[in-house]
Amino acid sequence: MKITRQILPVLFFSICSLQSLPVTAQDATTSPTNAEAAELTTIVSNAPPTAATNEDASKRIALLGISIKGSDKTVPMVLFGQNAELKAGETADAVVVIGGSASVHGKVREAVVVIGGNVEVDGEVGEAVVAIFGNIHVKPGAAIHEDVVAVMGSISAAPGVEVNGDAVSIGGKMDIADGATVKGDKVNVSLPAPFSDMGWLRDWFRYCALEFRPLAPQVGFVWIIAAVFFLIYLLIAAVFPGAVQICVDDLNRRPATTFFLGLLTKLLVPFLYLILAATGVGLIVTPFIWVALLLCAIVGKVAILQWLGLRIGRHFGSGFQKPLLAFLLGIILITLLYMVPVVGLLTYILLGVWGLGCGVSTAFARLRREMPDKPVAPPPQFAAAPGSTMAPPTVTPGVAPMTETAATSETSAAFGTVPPSAPQPAPSASASPVFPAAASFPKAGFWERVCAAILDIILIGVLVVITHTAPFCLIVALAYFAGMWTWRGTTIGGILLKLQVVRTDGRPLTFVVALVRGLAAAFSVVILFLGFLWIAWDKDKQGWHDKIAGTDVIRLPRSTPLVLL
Repeated sequence: MKITRQILPVLFFSICSLQSLPVTAQDATTSPTNAEAAELTTIVSNAPPTAATNEDASKRIALLGISIKGSDKTVPMVLFGQNAELKAGETADAVVVIGGSASVHGKVREAVVVIGGNVEVDGEVGEAVVAIFGNIHVKPGAAIHEDVVAVMGSISAAPGVEVNGDAVSIGGKMDIADGATVKGDKVNVSLPAPFSDMGWLRDWFRYCALEFRPLAPQVGFVWIIAAVFFLIYLLIAAVFPGAVQICVDDLNRRPATTFFLGLLTKLLVPFLYLILAATGVGLIVTPFIWVALLLCAIVGKVAILQWLGLRIGRHFGSGFQKPLLAFLLGIILITLLYMVPVVGLLTYILLGVWGLGCGVSTAFARLRREMPDKPVAPPPQFAAAPGSTMAPPTVTPGVAPMTETAATSETSAAFGTVPPSAPQPAPSASASPVFPAAASFPKAGFWERVCAAILDIILIGVLVVITHTAPFCLIVALAYFAGMWTWRGTTIGGILLKLQVVRTDGRPLTFVVALVRGLAAAFSVVILFLGFLWIAWDKDKQGWHDKIAGTDVIRLPRSTPLVLL
């Protein structure tokens, strides 16, 4: 009975949608004690084949379920991945089978529970008979003292059958013969047509889930899903060979680093989602993060498949070093590993983590390369006049060279004249700062702008929580972005990443333009973020809100100050 008490809690989550099945505990006087278990062990292993033990030889030992003929000493029958059979005349406390079928011809004092298989009963069951992802066949002569329940399976009862409880079938059919007796209710819950026959789910549970592998020859629908993913991976490998090759090069340089980066990303992303969910407004940026990680994982997986194929192709000559051919070799290798029990699940997990790490590592590496370092001014060049022997001026260490303006001022002061100074325009307090030659700066990419947006959303969420203005979070966000763009031409996230919003015509960014840009950004959110995703493939790196407002987002050198109070 102790074994039954340990197994039934595991099955609780599978049958929680049903009525509570009364599986009462056996009286302590009938449970086998340690002395009795030792006696059974002695009978099985130590008894010599003499005439004195011929009576004990008639006691049968079942696989993982011991039943002694002519004795009340029984233990449960528990099997995993095998079929169970309780023969006529044998007795067991309970029968629990996972990933197999059960045939009960003898007596079961408590319940019969089968997951991923069928149940056949023509004996006596003291409590309920439960089948999950399987059918129940109750044959003539069977006596079931409590309920008969089939989840995603059918129930059939022959004439002469006696069921003292309810007969419940969920997602299957119920066939109760006229001569069968069901003292309780008959409940048949049917499902829509696509789910009326759950044999495919039972096969997946038995051959894939229980054997810890993604693919199995006996399950057809998993191969359809695998074929869809193969076409997606093949499309990416053919359309974006440059991005895949960059990931392959990163794998060649640091394979271990990419794996551990993927593991770290898996651990940190849930905490990031929790932080964004706590802010409320941060939920807007959650789809961006999910899509970005999905793209990184897919491209990374394609790169790993190609990388594995290239390493295998080395042993077959240079003809197997072509990217698409290497990709096919990698697919074949991973498919074979997916069909191996336990190894298939481990391969699936490792490939997912490694692919994510490869994609994230490459994305950050590209982001760092796109951010230029502080430019270094070239040394001044002096051109001597024809026929002149004047040497260029020497610069004393620690003393700044004299500029042309300073030299002119000093010369004019020596002769008592002051050169006229050009009038300096007063800075405008109502418009954002204008950077000269803004078109000469590179435009910010998709990932940079996503990172800046995430920082701004977190900041707005914290502000909304502190000020208790959650019902007006959208208005707060619009005011924040429009105000910051007007005042400084960027946001807090843009300041940290050195991003600046400028107009395409070179004029200052006014409040009206900033407000139009903010409303257009809200429109881009409503249509499933398509306006923001447009930045990723637009040649000008503009989103819909940029095109509507006539703006660009540029990346400034690290030496350019953005915080000018």
